[in-house]
Amino acid sequence: MLAVCIPVYNQKVERLVSDLIIQSQSFQEEVSIVIIDDASSKEFQDQYKKLQGSATIIQLDINIGRSKIRNAFLKHTSAEYLLFLDCDAEIIRPNFLSKYLDFIRSNKPKLLFGASIYQKETPRIYYRLRWRYGSIKESKSFEDRVNNEIFTLKTNNFLVDRKILAAYPFNELIQGYGHEDTLFGFELEQNGILVNHIDNPVLNAHLDSNTQFLNKTEEGLKNLLHVWQLAEENELLLERLKVLKTYLRHEHNLFLGITLRVFRRSLRFVLEIGFANLTLFNMYKLAYLFMLRSAQPSE
Repeated sequence: MLAVCIPVYNQKVERLVSDLIIQSQSFQEEVSIVIIDDASSKEFQDQYKKLQGSATIIQLDINIGRSKIRNAFLKHTSAEYLLFLDCDAEIIRPNFLSKYLDFIRSNKPKLLFGASIYQKETPRIYYRLRWRYGSIKESKSFEDRVNNEIFTLKTNNFLVDRKILAAYPFNELIQGYGHEDTLFGFELEQNGILVNHIDNPVLNAHLDSNTQFLNKTEEGLKNLLHVWQLAEENELLLERLKVLKTYLRHEHNLFLGITLRVFRRSLRFVLEIGFANLTLFNMYKLAYLFMLRSAQPSE
């Protein structure tokens, strides 16, 4: 019935898999665990020796990226439903799998989102930006998610009917980090496939450093422009892309563009040393978009 699908890249997953195995013992005929490793370095590939027999493990020789690897799970399981978990997730509820199975039996969902949360304790200063952004912007309660008319799907804890994923796969033209889930969720919505919500979060157990998060943010902004083009600049999608919407509103403001580009490196420095102010973070993203667009050749 259900395959737990875990794409892995340079991350330890023994604890996550062990917790899933314990919970799946009561549902051995209904739950399987599938891991696809996206060409991790050897130190991370060695962990699979301990997991053999407990999960289906596919180790790729070449990194194929976040979109292709999620589509690839269809080749390695015949399960009716696929539950995608990020490799840095931590199971925090003893009935995590049973809640998903109960929902499947009762509702036969096409798309179901369980969400994620972050630790309550303030981390060290060099990890604070990712934590603050995730805690405030990404970790939405079940009630908030249900009542939010504009919802952007995240792939860190969601379940999908295999027929839906086969019909509307992740866009493999999106490479690198970021926003493959934005376009995936939007295209499903445009085809009448709406997300259901369940109160069943995982913990985001790994925090990127400020530097790592800023690097990923920059890569994500490049992908954001690519996604916007792939969606043929759809105005409905723009409502979910607040930073891009703000940029497009001010893209011809020469003074603002020059000012933000001038202060971009200073903004990054302040964020990097641990001043985790989300207003400054938004300004930095806007500055990076101005920089990206100014570097593109004029038509």
